[in-house]
This record gives sequence, structure tokens and C-alpha cells, in this order.
Amino acid sequence: MAFSFKGLASKFLNAAKAVKAAIVKAAAAAPGVVKEVDQDAPEVEALVNLVFPGATAVEQTAFEVFEAIADAVEAAGPAAAQNGLSVSLDKALAAKVQTASATLKTAKL
Repeated sequence: MAFSFKGLASKFLNAAKAVKAAIVKAAAAAPGVVKEVDQDAPEVEALVNLVFPGATAVEQTAFEVFEAIADAVEAAGPAAAQNGLSVSLDKALAAKVQTASATLKTAKL
């Protein structure tokens, strides 16, 4: 059995083409999948809230905090990565974080 770099390169090329085809196929299907997930979101959210009351508020608060942090990091530019960054939360967001924290502490998961 002989070893051939040409044969190996051909196998890698075929594998790469197969991966590319799979990615293209998945990307084409993505809008349909997103639409289906969006349609099911209210039911899923209701079920999650039955198991974990307050989950929606905790999730929404987490996204708002992340958005505030991301905005501050983006505004600081490269200095944020070099020097660190302190982020201030406004009164309303700080109150939401306190409520979410209390919800998580009392959750029976």
C-alpha cells in the first residue's frame, strides 16, 4: 500500500468541500429554523416560568447588563482590554439586578 501526498490532498479537498456544502445547506435553512423557534418562544417561555418563576425577568436583566457592559467596553476602545474598565449601572438597572439576584437566590432549581 503506497502513501501519496496527492491522494491525501485530494481527500482533504473533498472533505473541505463536504464541510462547505453542509455549512451552505445549514445557512440556507437557518431563516426557517429561526421562524419556527420564534413561533414557539411564547410557549417555551411560559413553560420555563412554570418551572422557574421569574426566569424571563432574570434573562432580560442579564441581557440588559451585558448590553451596558458591551457598550462601555466598545466606547472605551482598546484601553478597556489594556487597563480594565469600571462600568456604572443606572438606578433602574441596578434595581433590576437586585431583583434578579434575589430571584436566583430563592430559586429551587
